[in-house]
Order: sequence, then structure tokens, then C-alpha cells
Amino acid sequence: MKMLSLFRKLAGSRGARIGTIALIIIVAGAAWMGRQPAPAVATSEDTLPSVVASSEDGRQPASPQEGATPLQISSEKLDSLGIETQPVRRDPLPRRLQVTGRLEIHGSRTARVHSLVEGVVREICVELGDTVEANQVLAYIDSRQVGEAKLALARERLNLHGARQMCQWETVVHDNVVDLLAALERGMSPEEIETQFRDRPLGSYREQLVTALARVKRAAADHKRVHSLGQQGVLPEKRTLHALAEHDSAQAAYRALLEQMRFDVQQRLRVAQQRLQEAEGAAAIARSQLLILGYDGEAIDSMDPIAEGQRVAYYAVRAPFAATVIARPALLAQHVDEATTLVELADLSTLWLRADIFEKDLPSLARLENATLRFRTSGYPQREFPAKVLTVGHQVSDETRAVRLLAAADNAQGLLKPGMFVDVQFDCGQDAPVLQVPLAAIQHHEGAAFAFVACGGGRFARRDVRLGRSDAATVEVAAGLSEGDLVVVKGGFALKSEMLNDLLAE
Repeated sequence: MKMLSLFRKLAGSRGARIGTIALIIIVAGAAWMGRQPAPAVATSEDTLPSVVASSEDGRQPASPQEGATPLQISSEKLDSLGIETQPVRRDPLPRRLQVTGRLEIHGSRTARVHSLVEGVVREICVELGDTVEANQVLAYIDSRQVGEAKLALARERLNLHGARQMCQWETVVHDNVVDLLAALERGMSPEEIETQFRDRPLGSYREQLVTALARVKRAAADHKRVHSLGQQGVLPEKRTLHALAEHDSAQAAYRALLEQMRFDVQQRLRVAQQRLQEAEGAAAIARSQLLILGYDGEAIDSMDPIAEGQRVAYYAVRAPFAATVIARPALLAQHVDEATTLVELADLSTLWLRADIFEKDLPSLARLENATLRFRTSGYPQREFPAKVLTVGHQVSDETRAVRLLAAADNAQGLLKPGMFVDVQFDCGQDAPVLQVPLAAIQHHEGAAFAFVACGGGRFARRDVRLGRSDAATVEVAAGLSEGDLVVVKGGFALKSEMLNDLLAE
């Protein structure tokens, strides 16, 4: 009564009176509950019912946990739920180390493509995300440097062609003149020489030789005639001496001509060969200029600068390898030089995986070099991907106290993306046999892990479990189950729904 009087004094308004009445009801209810016997405290295993199917393999059905109410499923409903069970077994479980890693672009298969020449962007042949092949054209640059280099090549090719033809001509003339001089030294008659060398090129030497031979022949005939008349006393001795001098002069001129021919023909051939070498050198320099600009030998050999017309100054920027376009900063009509990035490429068929291995785990991974590890991503949680270890760092980071691991992951299907975080697993051998169940047998509710155990007669009991290590399909049970217990491995989610419905009904 004293408490009620106090509440009335505190109530100064209608709203306050309503609050007072509510407070009185709460206090009275608490007093009544205090007079009732306290119920037993139930654990998480006791508060939720479980579900069990009868054993079909002759095993003894498990009994429910103490204080737990099994979940009863009718036989008709049991068939519709598709319940399957497996016994808890004790087997060795491979010991695995799991760390977090990150996928990155392959550092040796990425490129920022630049133009080797200065010019203006005229065409851009790719877009962001395009897949390109090796040597595919990415862009065309209009470059004065390229145009001048191509025209220089065309000019030197013409010079080389002329020098080559001239050298070939001088070689033929040299060989024919040498053969002719040899024939003359053997005493071949002019008639025979004319017949043998009629169709063989001799250059200007043919006319000189014919003239010299004609003079020698005329001087010899004149000397013979005058000498004969002089002996007969018809002509004075002075005329005979003059004819002899003319004959000797013609013979000397003829011999001098032969020597001059031998010298000249060799000299002309050497000059032609030298000019050919100079032309070849100039053409090679012009070709090398284009090689420096990035053209390959086959492209240069097939190049026709004259036929290219207005596109003679166009320079093709090509992909160095098959890759994907990950950036394309180039713009049309942009002035570019050797420092301007046109396109960024990355070969995404192989990615790098980087992960940190802490000091405490290093002994378990002593022989990790060239090994194959497995990893998962949140995008494909049910799939494992392989990666080959490339290197394990030889220095512990001062910041992370870990060693950096680098592995190569095959990405031919394109499922993996740079920047993905992955869970990396390493096999570290096998431990002693442990209790284990399939991962599908484990259910979760309100932060607790549990499994449904078959108790027989369509009854299923919830068993809270404490889990240990796991792999892709199996998990260790540290507490909560016994070897041989029949756990539900298929249809567990349906049993969990039935369990929650019963809780709501209560």
C-alpha cells in the first residue's frame, strides 16, 4: 500500500497515471513469478528439437540429448523431404593451412604501348576490353619522320639498282676484254677475232681496237710497198725510212692500246664495284632506320613507299603479344611522342597470386617451391583453382612479419579477375584419425553449429557441435557427436525449417 500511495503522488497528469498503472502491473507480475518454482535452465541443445530418420544400414539409432525433444516427422512427409544420412567416421584428416591472397595482373605479361615516333594520332583501332592478337595494329600515327625514312629507302633502292646494273655491265666487259687480249697474244687473226667476239660486249674498246689494228695493217702494207720500191730504186731511201717509222709508230700505238685496255677495264670494274658497295651501304642504312622505328625485315622488303601515296607517313603501332586492352588513353588528333602511352595491355590468361606466409607456418611449407596450391574465390565458392608456386620470399617483412609467396594461376577460361581476394590452402600432411562428417551435415542458427542425428522412428535430434579443421568436403567434429552416429547429410535445411516452425508454434 505504501508503494501504491507513492505512485499516486508521482502521477500528476492523466498520461502519468497510465504509466503508473503499467508499472504496477509489471511489479505485480514479477512478484507472482517469484513465487513460482524456477524451471530448469536449458542449453542450446535442449531448447531446439531435432529430426531423425530410421537407420537403414542396421546401425543403432542415436538417442536424443538429455532434455532435448526430438523432432518427429511423419513417414509421408519424410519421403518428400528426401532425407539422407551418413555415419560419423573416424579417419585421418589432411592438415591444411589456409591464408588470404590476392590475384594480380601478371607482371611479366603487361605492357604500356608507346609510339616510337613523334606524330599525330590518325586512327585508333581498339577499344577498352578488346582482346588483341600479337602484332595486331592498335593505332596509326602520322609521322614526318616515318615518311622521310620511307622515301629515303625508295631513293636508295633506285641508286642500288642502277649501281648493280652498272657493275654487272662492267664485269661482262672486263671478262670479254681479258679474253680478247689473251686471243691477241696468241696471234689470233683479225678475222677470227671478229668472228669470235662479234656478239660479246666490249664497250668502247671494240672501236679503239679496230682503229688501232687498221692503222697497223695499213702501215705494214705501206711499209712493204715502199720497201719494195726502194729496193728497185724507184723511191728514195728517205721515203722508205718514213714508211718504216709509220709502221713502227702504229705497232707502238697498238701495244700501248692493249696495255691501256688491260688497265682501264680493271679500273672501271673496281669503280663499278665500289659504287655498288656504296649503294648497298646507303640502302642498308635506310633499311636500318626503319628497323629502328619498329618495322620488321619482311615488312620493309615488301614496302612500296611510292604506291602508299598519302599514307606513306602513317606509322602502325602494334601489340607486342596477345592480350586484353585494360586502358586506352590515346585520343584522335592527339600529338604524341615516345613518352606518350597510347594503350595499356595485359595478358589475363595467367594471373599472379600473392599471399603472405607467417613465420609460425614456415616449417610446414618448407618444400613449397614449384608445388601446386589450391585456392577459392567468393565468386566461385564451390570451385577450386590450381596455382603453381613460382617463388617464396627469402625475407620476412618488418611490417607484416610474413614472407611473400608468388604463384601463377591459369586463367584460360577468363573466370578469374585481377584484384580478387582468394582463400589459399596448403596441404601440410595428415594427422591422427579424427571424427569427421561431410560439410553438408552442419547447420547454423544464431551463431551455433549443429547437426541432425537420426534417432529412429522418424525422429531427428539436434546435436550442437564444436568444429575443428576442414577441407573442401569434410569437417572435423571436436565435440558433440560420437563415431557411428547417423547424421543427416541431405535434407538438413528442410529439417531446420521444421525445427524453427515448432519453436514459433511454442
